Amino acid sequence: MIKFFRKIRLNLLSDGKTGKYFKYAIGEIFLVVIGILIALQINNWNENRKLENNKQKLLLALKQELQINKGILENYLIGLHKNNSQVNKLINYSAGAQELPIDSVRIYASTLSYPIKLSLLNSVFEEAISAGKFEILGDSLKQTLSFLKDFTKSRNDINDKGDNLHFNNSGNNTDLIMILDVYNLDGNENYNLHPPITKHPDFVKNDEDFIKYIKSSDTYAKISKVHYFNVLDEDWIKNGLLWLTTENIRRIDKELSK
Repeated sequence: MIKFFRKIRLNLLSDGKTGKYFKYAIGEIFLVVIGILIALQINNWNENRKLENNKQKLLLALKQELQINKGILENYLIGLHKNNSQVNKLINYSAGAQELPIDSVRIYASTLSYPIKLSLLNSVFEEAISAGKFEILGDSLKQTLSFLKDFTKSRNDINDKGDNLHFNNSGNNTDLIMILDVYNLDGNENYNLHPPITKHPDFVKNDEDFIKYIKSSDTYAKISKVHYFNVLDEDWIKNGLLWLTTENIRRIDKELSK
């Protein structure tokens, strides 16, 4: 093909048709430029299609991860709310504002610490960041996903500090933990991985002594502090983590529908 066009140019020169030669040369250059531009356009189109496909795959993976987390959060909140409601009754009982049968008092006392630890998925999100894929998402979605990540970390940090302060507290809460059977999971078949543990006699109290212990101002104060952090955690998860998770799913659906 190149030899063909070259032969035409040489013929035009040999015939003395310089004007036509330049017009032909310009036309040939124009065609080459057009060809290059078309090739670049096709290449850009292919790259954009690959980018869009990768974006769609990432959005679907993120949505699936967030939907799983939403279910985890909703189930966690149901259990945590029930737990906090029982401890609320225990505090009112301790203050003399509510009457409860002794069996309920012991059960509510043992629920002072919610036994389930919140664990959420984040592998898709973290992989997207490390692989540089996060930047292909829309600015609005990137913002709310970043908010969710920061909010989750802050919640975990505060929760850990609350657990350490109120259940460790330099050993000052040992009696609260042991007497109230806070870590007793024997009654829950989901946690029966080992044989029941016998409570040390120093922490065993008959009904009368147990009621006196619950109704003491010191126990009231300890239970109230723990309950405060548990209720704070419930609010943090419901109006923070769950809301942001739901909002991110909504924004992903919006991007998927474009």
